[in-house]
Amino acid sequence: MITKDSRNVLVADDSVFFRTKLSDILVEAGHKVRFAKDGRELINEVRIDSNGIDLLILDLQMPDIDGFGVLKWLNENGYRGKFPILALTGVYEPGNIVEKLKELGASGLMTKGYTPEQIIFRVNRTLFPDKASKGISRERVPVSIPVDFILGDLARTGFLLNISESGAFLHTKAELLTGAMLRLKFSIPNAGKVIDLKCIIKWSTSEVASKTLFGGYGLMYTSVTDEDQEILRDFIANESRKLAEGEQV
Repeated sequence: MITKDSRNVLVADDSVFFRTKLSDILVEAGHKVRFAKDGRELINEVRIDSNGIDLLILDLQMPDIDGFGVLKWLNENGYRGKFPILALTGVYEPGNIVEKLKELGASGLMTKGYTPEQIIFRVNRTLFPDKASKGISRERVPVSIPVDFILGDLARTGFLLNISESGAFLHTKAELLTGAMLRLKFSIPNAGKVIDLKCIIKWSTSEVASKTLFGGYGLMYTSVTDEDQEILRDFIANESRKLAEGEQV
C-alpha cells in the first residue's frame, strides 16, 4: 500500500490531533503533507501555490470559514477542478450532504471514523483514478484482518490490509522473498469459516515492511476452494457497496 508515486496532499483541519494522525498515515503511505489549521489559512495556501496541491483533504467543520465556505470560495475564484477534494466529516451523515458536496465540486467524502487502510484506499483511488479504473475487474477493498501463514515449516502472523478475489496485501515483520509460496489462514468477518488457501508473493516493499504500517507483500492466490472463493466474492462485493454508498460524490 506504499505508493512510489508520491503526491502533495494539503490537509485542512482545525484539530491538531487529527492533522497529526492524517499526516502520519499519509507519510507512511509515501505522500508529502502540509497543513492548514482553518479555512482562511487554507485559502491563503491556495492563493500562494495552487499548482503545488495534488489533493485537498478538507474538514467540513472548521471555525470562521468552514469546509462548505472554502468550496464556495474555490468555485467563485476560478479554482474549481484545479485539484481533487476529499471532504472530511465527523458530524454530518453522508447521505444528508452528498448532493451539496457534488454541487460544490468535491470529489468524495470520508468520515473521521475511517481506519488507516480505508483512508489510504480512498486517497489513492482519488489521486490515481486511471489505476483504479484498470483494476475494476479485480476490486480490492481495505481490511485489517489477522492472518496466520506458513512458509515451509515455519508459522508466522501478520495482517491483511486489502483483499481481492485473486490476491491480498500482507503486512508482517517477517522477512519474505518474492516468489515464495505461502499458506494463509484467516477469518472473513461474519462468514463463520476459516479461509485456507495457498498463494505466491508477487512483489514486496520489504525495505520498509518492518518499519511502517503499510509495508509488506503483494500476494496472488494459487489454490483456493470454490466455497472459499464464493465467501471472498460476497465479502468483497458487500465491502465495495459500503464504500460507495453515501460516500462517492
